[in-house]
Amino acid sequence: MRAAAYIRISRDHTGEQFGVGTQRDRINALIKARGWTLADEYVDNSVSASKARGKGTAWARMLEAAKRDEFDMIVAVDLDRLLRQQADLLTLIDSGARIVTVDGEIDLSTADGEFRATMLAGIARFEVRRKAERTVRANQQRREQGIPITSSRVLGFTQDGMSLVEDEAEAVREAFDAFHAGVSAGQVARDLNAAGYRTSKGKQFGFESVRYLLTNARYAGLIRHHDTGKVYAGNFPAIVSEDSWRAAVARFSDPARKHPVGNTPRWLLSGIAVCGKCGEQSIQCTGSKYGPVYRCKKRHLSRRAEPVEELVNAVMVARLSRPDAATLFAPDDDIDVDQLRRDRAVTQSKLDGLTRLFTDGVLTESSVRKQSAELRKTLNDIDTRLEASNNTIVSDVASADDVEDAWMSLDLERKRLVLDTLMTVTILPTAGGRGGFRPESVRFSPK
Repeated sequence: MRAAAYIRISRDHTGEQFGVGTQRDRINALIKARGWTLADEYVDNSVSASKARGKGTAWARMLEAAKRDEFDMIVAVDLDRLLRQQADLLTLIDSGARIVTVDGEIDLSTADGEFRATMLAGIARFEVRRKAERTVRANQQRREQGIPITSSRVLGFTQDGMSLVEDEAEAVREAFDAFHAGVSAGQVARDLNAAGYRTSKGKQFGFESVRYLLTNARYAGLIRHHDTGKVYAGNFPAIVSEDSWRAAVARFSDPARKHPVGNTPRWLLSGIAVCGKCGEQSIQCTGSKYGPVYRCKKRHLSRRAEPVEELVNAVMVARLSRPDAATLFAPDDDIDVDQLRRDRAVTQSKLDGLTRLFTDGVLTESSVRKQSAELRKTLNDIDTRLEASNNTIVSDVASADDVEDAWMSLDLERKRLVLDTLMTVTILPTAGGRGGFRPESVRFSPK
């Protein structure tokens, strides 16, 4: 008699009774005692029987093997390992498979066996539903008590989520600060990975995991219901202010924001430098037989990239090394950044609402145009004040003991942010000829 062993376990933290090894030992002991032959073994690890098990699971492969008559029966520790849904029971019945469990044999080819299996599956389904209802009630009680629900450890907190891990908490603060300073989520991910931090699943950070981090209410000392969006006060310390968290959420929720894929600038001036002929930020870096070259997208000029960047680096170091730089670029402590972020979120919400009102026919085009212009002016004013208060990267470099080392140690994205904050770089057309690089062909205009 050929037997197929089916082994399944949900995630360990759910408190499943039998581990994979224990199930295997008990199934093999039964097969040996009956004098059968083990035809194959099908293992679904970290898979729930109360959810659909589709292609790619051992369950699906086993059913296909049953159709090919590769075994005579299925052996499991108990029926719960096989199914907790009536649909899965019907699938097994249709396959014509016989089932033997360690705690008693069930033959689905008989009316008695099918009735017994139906009753057991119904009981299992009842237990699943009752457990789910208890879990919902328990989770709601934890929310109201300000206790985190998830069992996964979150960066910055201890396993129970009630205390801080200080070095990780500081890394989270730096991630929020960098994001608000204009650093992209991708660069924040690279910063965290370089510092040796990993996600709760032990993987490196990427765009999605950084978005989850920066929009996680727990960092603001809050618990957010994932279905209703209702926010509860947490009974644990916050790592960042609620305004900082809400500002990050607003930035990710901005309809105009798009996740750039594969177009991260690799050169300092790409998309920043201005073409001296057309006056547009049309400079991009492309390859050539001479190496990387800055070119205007409208083909107005081209210039070897390396000497241009050497000049830009020298000019930036000189500007940031001036005696007045540290004081000049110090953040304005008189500006209430949190209030500005709140104001910006409210203004952006009003601006988004105008579009909906126009679409619904509540407002006329002229009315929308007038109100939109006023709101956009308000947004520009707020952004200008936020930029003035958020020059922490510029300030850190300008106040460093070794400005050149601090500047050269910045990653490309932060260099671009500083450069775009302080200077307008214009690459000018030059007369023909084979002369070398001319520094005067690059113009620097302080902002």
